[in-house]
Amino acid sequence: MSKFTMLLLAVVIIFFSCSKDVQIVSYPSISTLKNSNLYKVRVNGTPVWTEKLRTHFELETLPGWFTEEPYTNEQQEVHITNFSCKGKLNVEITLEVPVDSVSIHPLSRNIKPGIRENTFSFKLKKPEKLYIIVNKLPPLCFFANPIEVEKPDPGNENVVYFAPGVHRPGMMHPKSGTTIYIAGGAVVFGGIETDGKSDIRVLGRGILDGGFQYRRMVKLQNSKNIEFDGIIIRNGRSWTNTIINCDSVIYRNVKVISFRPGGDGINPLNSRHVEIDNCFLRCTDDCIAIKAPDGEVAMHDIRVTNNTMVGFAFSDGCTIGFETNAPSISDVLVKNCDIIQSRGGSRVDGHSAFSIICDGPAKIHNVRYENLRIEQDVLKLFELHITDGTKYGIDPPGHIQNIHLKNIAWSSKQSIILNGFDADHLVRDVVFENCKIQGKPLGELRDDVFQINEFVEGVKFK
Repeated sequence: MSKFTMLLLAVVIIFFSCSKDVQIVSYPSISTLKNSNLYKVRVNGTPVWTEKLRTHFELETLPGWFTEEPYTNEQQEVHITNFSCKGKLNVEITLEVPVDSVSIHPLSRNIKPGIRENTFSFKLKKPEKLYIIVNKLPPLCFFANPIEVEKPDPGNENVVYFAPGVHRPGMMHPKSGTTIYIAGGAVVFGGIETDGKSDIRVLGRGILDGGFQYRRMVKLQNSKNIEFDGIIIRNGRSWTNTIINCDSVIYRNVKVISFRPGGDGINPLNSRHVEIDNCFLRCTDDCIAIKAPDGEVAMHDIRVTNNTMVGFAFSDGCTIGFETNAPSISDVLVKNCDIIQSRGGSRVDGHSAFSIICDGPAKIHNVRYENLRIEQDVLKLFELHITDGTKYGIDPPGHIQNIHLKNIAWSSKQSIILNGFDADHLVRDVVFENCKIQGKPLGELRDDVFQINEFVEGVKFK
């Protein structure tokens, strides 16, 4: 065999091995949804369909406090690219207008786009969920999902299978042991409701769309062993995902988009062993809100990890509260998350990037925040606040204790609020470890940062 033939064979082997390591799965366009008029997306040369998603309710039908907010007095709009992939990606996005500026979020990914006239491009080493702002146009939600490892058998009697296309099942009430599969390229207009059920899975790469019809679009109650993986959930009338008195619930690689007032993303209520991992939430109200309105049921073991949060209005990235009537809320971990945006008014003078608002008699303790990155200007950096218990009900005040913040990076300089209620209802034992504001270490109780009342004890720095 000649050297040339050996070299040619080596090139062919390398080509095929690289090709085997790279895979793009693009889904078909959906006839009832609008094509993007702004963005044309190609990934490794493969066209990927991009949708234009806009509010389709009239602003005058909304409460006055909603239309008066500067962020919400116009129709909201995002564009969505959704596909699956494996390996290294070359992304090219073309617009009809010149590209003047591009910012790709989370900024922690350190993605630097190249710009050429009306096109910009960037590279990815693995699947990512990105929020891309070009010029001052509506943002592009860019969802590069992992390749699916499991697709259920549509012939299985315990499988509800939605193939690519448009489906209108309305509110679904799956029995225990059911798998609902929504394929990429499918939109399912409806919702999911369980009560007293178990072992339910909702999988796929498609869309569950409430059409602004259901107040609780996904409502899980008194249920256990529930899993959501991979789908887009959007267009609920109020809280998008409500988890009430449940055990062992997992949301993984789920994308939540809400436009309405009260449009929280994922709300665990009086539940145990809840995991929200690697999700993307762009919400008009709180992205993740941990609540306990039931005064009889304790809440513990909540894990919020590896998520990206865009709080469009009236929104924390992740909050515990307001409704906190349970005997206790404990063992909460919020780790390795990017909060791109949080803003808007609230009943405690505005939202924070993340917070605990104890508005009820619960003892909230053993909460850990670690490796959080807060990107944009926020009204407050962080807040621990014990109210009189009457912001959302008529209850006595509670307690906040043993809160640990480690490796938190805020990009703006605003206030950290620590407010207890009285000598019997204190904020106690708060540790700041390796926290930074605009790159500068936070190592003391600085007057230009902290607003603390007299009912706070045991603030420490490491």
